[in-house]
Amino acid sequence: QKVKASGNYREASRSGRMFSSNKRRVNLGGSRGPNRRKLLEDSRRERAARLLKQQRLQSAISIQAFVRRCINLRMVKEGMRKTWMSNTRSMLKIKPEKRNLQSIMRCVREFVFFFAWKKDVRHLALMCKVICESIKAPLRNNYLAFLGDPKLVSTGYSQATKLLDILVHFVSDRIEAKSGMSPPLAALGFLVDLRQMKHLADAPGDLRSRISHNHLRIINHLSRPQGLYAAVRSALLRLTSANKKASIKEARICAAYIFATALRPLSSWPTQDAKKTLGSNPYAEFLFNILSIPLLSDRFRNLGLERLSDAVKSRRIWVPLMKSCASVSNTSYKIFLKQKEASELEHKVSPTRAFWLTGNILEFSLSSLASTPLQEKVQLFQSLESMLKLLDSFPADFPQPLKRQLSIFQEKKFLDGMVATLKGLPAAKCHVVYRLCGSLAFKFETTRTAMLNALVFSSILEELHNSLRKENVLKESVVKWTQEMKEMFALFCLCYNHLLLIQDDNEFFGTQKPFTLKEITVLVVVLRDLLYYLYWDGWKKTEETVNIQWVQIRDVATELFRQLRVRQSRRQFCNPNIWIMNIPFNSFKQELEMKKSFRSNLILRHIPFVFTFQQRVDLFYNFIRSDRKKIDHGGAMLIRVRRDRVLIDGFDGLSNVGKAGIKGRIQVQFINKHGITETGIDGGGLFKEFVTELLKTAFDPQLGLFTETSHQFTYPNPSSYANPNFEDHLAYFRFVGMIVGKCLYDGIIIEPQLANFFLRKLLGYRNLVDDLSSLDPELYKNLLYLKKNSAEGLGLTFSVTRDVFGDSEVVDLIPDGSNVAVDDKNRLRFIYCMAHFKLNLEIAKQSNAFVQGLTSVIRQEWIRMFEAEELDRLISGTPVIDMKDLQQNTVYAGGYDKDHQVIKWFWDILDRDFDEKERRSFLKFSTSVSRSPLLGFKHLYPKFCIQRSGADSDNLPTSSTCMNLLRIPRYDSREKLKEKLMYAIKSSTGFYLT
Repeated sequence: QKVKASGNYREASRSGRMFSSNKRRVNLGGSRGPNRRKLLEDSRRERAARLLKQQRLQSAISIQAFVRRCINLRMVKEGMRKTWMSNTRSMLKIKPEKRNLQSIMRCVREFVFFFAWKKDVRHLALMCKVICESIKAPLRNNYLAFLGDPKLVSTGYSQATKLLDILVHFVSDRIEAKSGMSPPLAALGFLVDLRQMKHLADAPGDLRSRISHNHLRIINHLSRPQGLYAAVRSALLRLTSANKKASIKEARICAAYIFATALRPLSSWPTQDAKKTLGSNPYAEFLFNILSIPLLSDRFRNLGLERLSDAVKSRRIWVPLMKSCASVSNTSYKIFLKQKEASELEHKVSPTRAFWLTGNILEFSLSSLASTPLQEKVQLFQSLESMLKLLDSFPADFPQPLKRQLSIFQEKKFLDGMVATLKGLPAAKCHVVYRLCGSLAFKFETTRTAMLNALVFSSILEELHNSLRKENVLKESVVKWTQEMKEMFALFCLCYNHLLLIQDDNEFFGTQKPFTLKEITVLVVVLRDLLYYLYWDGWKKTEETVNIQWVQIRDVATELFRQLRVRQSRRQFCNPNIWIMNIPFNSFKQELEMKKSFRSNLILRHIPFVFTFQQRVDLFYNFIRSDRKKIDHGGAMLIRVRRDRVLIDGFDGLSNVGKAGIKGRIQVQFINKHGITETGIDGGGLFKEFVTELLKTAFDPQLGLFTETSHQFTYPNPSSYANPNFEDHLAYFRFVGMIVGKCLYDGIIIEPQLANFFLRKLLGYRNLVDDLSSLDPELYKNLLYLKKNSAEGLGLTFSVTRDVFGDSEVVDLIPDGSNVAVDDKNRLRFIYCMAHFKLNLEIAKQSNAFVQGLTSVIRQEWIRMFEAEELDRLISGTPVIDMKDLQQNTVYAGGYDKDHQVIKWFWDILDRDFDEKERRSFLKFSTSVSRSPLLGFKHLYPKFCIQRSGADSDNLPTSSTCMNLLRIPRYDSREKLKEKLMYAIKSSTGFYLT
């Protein structure tokens, strides 16, 4: 019970229920717990101290043993060094042919055993002297004879590799320009080249074979990472950096021998083994260590060692180098992309080295490309194309010297050699050169133009087209195209695009070279089907897999498709329906409206003409209807306009209303010349008359803002900046552009017709030489003459004289162009500079301002659905007047109807008696525009109306163009009606408002 009570007492004490926390605790169990813990801790400390003592004792013993070994080894080495010195001096006194092979090997064994860089550098010269003398001795006294003795080859190889390591280290770190032709260099050269062995050729065949085979093990050892070639690279970088005359002279000898030493293993390495594992391939090591030295040719040139470049290009070395180059470059590319299956090369692969390697190989190969055999050229192109993968993966900011080396691709010798190679290859192997051409043309801006010029101005484009036909690329389904087919077609598109930029319409449609219109039509079909797959049918596959090559093909094929379409728009060479893709138009519209599909927007942005013109017009007005829903229809804006100052008052009232204001409803109040406001409510007719008169005034050449071509098409006046009436002339161009955009937005047809080249500027395109015919046909004709004939004696310079409101102004087409004469070499440049100036530069500011105003109302992507000719129809209507369509969409008032005799006479006169010009004059008299509405007269607003204006047959017909209203009195005869109508139209009398 006491124990139980004691336990309850302790439990209650712990829980704090029996006593307060201030009560002193008493341990009734004695001091047994604390003493036990202290005892265990003391025991642990004693064990740790004993263990530490044992470890220190063992470490002391080990250190003493190591020191004793080092001391003993030093003593042994020192004794061996003295003995070696004595024996070597004695040996050198003996003639080489009387020396024993075993004594030479013992000399080498002892030397590599005691050698230390701090003590034995001078002894290295003696050792190398022994080696060099033995190489010249008979075979039995030659140091390398151990390679033919099965009993000695194992130990001899071990000693030789240790000695070679010492020599390689000497080359890497110790050699300097003043070293000259030192014994270590000479010994290294002898050891790596069996051709230095005298009497080897006289040895028995089996002995000679054993020596050659075992010697490859030595070369294999030297070809390891950080071996001979890494050492030679380090030495050459140091030696070729000499800049003092004395240093250059000394460095020349040393660098020449070191480089020759690096070449010697290559001549011994059998060609059939060049494809072995790259880690033991001296060609691979030579490529990545020697030929990757930056600007190697320049370094040799500075030392006067150009002959070393010729040594590299010897066929015995160059051919296997090129065979290794492609494999090395492909492996480098895998490692660069972190594909570790090629990990054996990771120690030496560097993108930067591969870039310098590319440049050096170009320089070495360029001078001898013309005389290089065909198969070796193919191997070279494969190597270069493979290395270009690395260049493509590297950032664009190459070092400037490397950019200079890459510019070799542009040199005529290289490009002509490539073209000649392509002509000599069978069709099955042409893709090798095509792939390189594609790499040069697609990947590097610096080489693209030169590469394309070389291909375009030769027969290669035709041969490429023939290859496409032979490979059935033009017939095969796109999804079945092989890699070679894709590469060939992409290159063809790129080259033909380039040709079309410089080929005029006479060559395209007339001489039809290099392709006939029939062949081009077949090409259009191929492009259409290809782009249908890439943009619509197979877009998910090409986009989701991020197939860069398909995207590249799509881009160049799209550009070619668009360029051919431009030619078609100027002069049809194939059926218009060929361009139309089989895309469900309703599905396409739904995707656009729901904004779900990326592909629909791509098609609309790049190739909208794959839909019919009617379908695109439908899309255009759908966009406008959708845009109208976003406008706040609060109320109409009212502007007051004086009839004799329509342009000025319109500019003051509307130029700053903003996008929402110009898109909304605008009411116009006219003020006559007496200052009195004209009566009437504008229901749309007055605004139409206002913009008609405003644009008539603005486009009037007499005003000076716009001018006309010889065919009366309107474009900005290049001299508008000098017009004293319009100080801020660009603001007026923005305003006129905005009014034209408002007319498009409201469906109002305007009378002035814009020039074709100016319409192309509105669409955001750059005009080319052929577009000059729409501005100045005479200048265009003269430039084409100059293109085909000599420019000598014409007295032309790269400048143009233009008239600025009666004053002459000379403008240079290039810097200091007035002092640069045009000759036969630069005449093509003059033609394109002249066309570019006339079509793009001269009216650039005015065109940009006009586009700013136009696109403030109509988004540019809406009008980019159309070509220039189609946009003209959208703005100014169609030139063909369908009289039946007009008759079916005419309303009558004042007692007339379609069966009235006067009305019958009226339509009969228009149909039978009026020619096309007179019909256009009638339409302009009645509606203010001489061209039909784009979608027909059913879209004319207000509807065309014929109203009876009394029975007096002596009055002339009158019109209210703002309401599209024609008033005709009730004439008594058909002849009278024709006479009065013709007179009214030609004299423009009877024009007034109602």
